[in-house]
Amino acid sequence: MGIDCSRIRDDIPELQNSNVVFLDNAASTLKPRQVIEAMSEFAYTTYANVHRGVYKLSMEASKIYEDAHETVAKFIGGDMREVVFVKNTSEAIQLIALTLYWNGYIGEGDEIIITEAEHHSNMLPWVRIARKAKAKVRLLPVDRRGIPRWEDINEYLSERTRVIATNHISNVTGYISPLQEIGKIAEEHDSFFVVDAAQSVPHLPVDFKKLKASFAAFSGHKMLGPTGIGVMWGRHDLLEDMEPPLGAGGTVKRVKLVDGLVSIDWEDSPWKYESGTPPIIEAVGLAKAVEYLSRIGMENVYEYERSLTRDLLEAVSALDFIRIVGPNSSDLRHGIVSFNVEGLPPDVAGLSLSRQGIAVRTGLHCAHILHDKLGFPDGSVRASLYIYNCREDITRLVEALESIYAKHVRGLR
Repeated sequence: MGIDCSRIRDDIPELQNSNVVFLDNAASTLKPRQVIEAMSEFAYTTYANVHRGVYKLSMEASKIYEDAHETVAKFIGGDMREVVFVKNTSEAIQLIALTLYWNGYIGEGDEIIITEAEHHSNMLPWVRIARKAKAKVRLLPVDRRGIPRWEDINEYLSERTRVIATNHISNVTGYISPLQEIGKIAEEHDSFFVVDAAQSVPHLPVDFKKLKASFAAFSGHKMLGPTGIGVMWGRHDLLEDMEPPLGAGGTVKRVKLVDGLVSIDWEDSPWKYESGTPPIIEAVGLAKAVEYLSRIGMENVYEYERSLTRDLLEAVSALDFIRIVGPNSSDLRHGIVSFNVEGLPPDVAGLSLSRQGIAVRTGLHCAHILHDKLGFPDGSVRASLYIYNCREDITRLVEALESIYAKHVRGLR
């Protein structure tokens, strides 16, 4: 089944109520009415706090909340015991880093490999944990296209390598990392393999076990779901074996005083990692978003966006006043094209596009080092695609860029 972008647009209230060309999907996606209505219906009819309540509403809400874990788990080829709900990708990666440190897997003299292409969410947690543990972060450099030099990984590996962490798809260049190869390397060196999947789970079929990941993270709001919910995925054997760094209500089976000391009997995973009252209504929305994407089929999503990415890259590259950020081949990127307009700062270009009804992201995209390495210290304009974007959106973007350049740059010469 192919993608009918017009049909999907009919499900997006924001696109029905405005003439906006929404090309900021790498930051957050618009929500279909099915997601909005599911959350609203749950809040109207079934809401209660989950677990431990023996009254009917709480038991019904608990079942729905647990089913949401199962729905998400099937979507990524996992087990519901491996799906921990958190606020977003940023929190998920920080929880992964904290868990490894808390359980003694990162200590003095150990090494963590990340790349210069990482979003701050997959850079700062490892830098901070390394400082706390007196460990070392080793940055794998990027080439002139912003692609990590994975061919040089052996130069960065050592017997002290404990973690290899990378994005699946870059939020700046759209580059797709070769996760299977990296996962195999991590496995051979007995290292934890952590995947920032914020830009991949919404856009292509993902099975973290097949990719040999130890842990992974992604956000609900980037895949048609609500804000305030994300997923920390971890292999069940690892989650079950480790102690959570955040202990609070909902994470324990029993707490006792034994010989004057507090004894803790932790819950099974995933519950022992979900500290306090969880994002219940948001879980309903995320499950509905996953169901929506599953009906379309993630292979269909991938193929449609792959075609759209090729058209976007070709159309923007054909403009002689545009500088592309990242690889010029659409085979090396997915869903994202960042660029700069000659003679215009990114924010000015973005504001000018906004005045013509086109929403793009501008700035450094939480990837400052990558922009510096590529020679764009002031950032870039990022156009990012999703299943409700049609080819007319690309046409409108190109026409707007031509108009803006003619008015603001050529007109001044």
